[in-house]
Amino acid sequence: MKRIAIVVQRYGAEVNGGAELHARLLAQALRPFYEIDVLSSRALDYRHWHPHYPAGESTLDGCRVIRFDHPPRTRGRQRNLPLRHKLRFLLRGWLPRLGLRPVAEPAGDEVLDGVRYLRAQGPTMDGLMAHLAQHAADYAALIFLTARFHPTALGVLVAPTRSLLVPTLHDEKTMVLPHFHRVFRAPRRILYNTAAEQAVARRLYGDDLAPGEVVGVGITMPAAQDETAWPALAAKHGLAGRYLIYVGRVDASKGCDELFDHFARFADRHPEPLQLVVCGKLVMPAPAHARIVLAGFVDDAERDALVAHAAALVVPSRHESLSLVLLESLAQGCPVIVNAGSEVLRRHVQDSGVGASYEGFEGFAGAVARTLALTEAERADQAERGRRYVAERYGWPRIVARYRALIEEIDAGPRNPETPR
Repeated sequence: MKRIAIVVQRYGAEVNGGAELHARLLAQALRPFYEIDVLSSRALDYRHWHPHYPAGESTLDGCRVIRFDHPPRTRGRQRNLPLRHKLRFLLRGWLPRLGLRPVAEPAGDEVLDGVRYLRAQGPTMDGLMAHLAQHAADYAALIFLTARFHPTALGVLVAPTRSLLVPTLHDEKTMVLPHFHRVFRAPRRILYNTAAEQAVARRLYGDDLAPGEVVGVGITMPAAQDETAWPALAAKHGLAGRYLIYVGRVDASKGCDELFDHFARFADRHPEPLQLVVCGKLVMPAPAHARIVLAGFVDDAERDALVAHAAALVVPSRHESLSLVLLESLAQGCPVIVNAGSEVLRRHVQDSGVGASYEGFEGFAGAVARTLALTEAERADQAERGRRYVAERYGWPRIVARYRALIEEIDAGPRNPETPR
């Protein structure tokens, strides 16, 4: 059986992150057809990259995982984006009107191009780069996830014609570094999660990118819930009535601080004792409101049951390239309320015909009120729309077939690495 490599910044059953889950789901989906090496760091937490897992080989879900040593995240000035690129990020909406690209072309300087910043941000694994240089030709293909981190931002340049890039791109400050022109021009093909993500790439780096297409990731349609277990689970979390739910890393960078503020203001005004259940690892100060339930990191079955019984899932992040949790919620028949600042999330709501998007507190309050006011028939209609949207667009058979075609195409090509464009 042929062997492929999946390169991602973190990997593990305990890892909390959308791109990392994407990598794990992809590995599981491709495992019946290929031997898989997952090449990753020893880190559990992206905030500092402290070693958590042992270096070397292990096995997870039937895949070989090879972890490489790396230093903790660098502190100090090296982690600062060059000022000129910060200004470009702030002015990115105006620069095209002046005939300028939002992202400057590389100048061949490690500091100005952002390479030093990427090394300081981490996780920087010299052993991974050496492994890729030595063994790239041994793999049928290399699949890189998350463009913004060092393993992909530098790794995809090692054997570009043997590489598939899954960028999980957001419109964020790091992505205005000139080095990313190289990243998005280098690979054999770029596999985007959504059309909105592909549009962001073109807006930032122009049209002279590597060939790309929207492929996405598969969602397994859930089995029916065991309703006999629900009363005990509701009692465990102190759930007495309707509630909203948030699932994911509990972090200000994910919009959780704004969500908690919006919910507290709404709850204080609303006569119904609505609750907000928060599932995920807390990496910010805990909210103090009495109706916010911190469930912590829960297993998949408990998460699915909590989502299935929720009035709605809330996704407050402005930075999403897909949002697996949103798609999983739609597959469960649960409505969604999303931050309209994310074009990807907004398009999911528009294209599925399910849920609502919001801007600011008044928009949030209106979206929640409309969702709570849905009749039983309206909610059933939205549930059916959501399930159909996921089944038609995010079914594994189509996605696996496309990956397999691209892997076989790469495997049939030259084995020697080529210089990226």
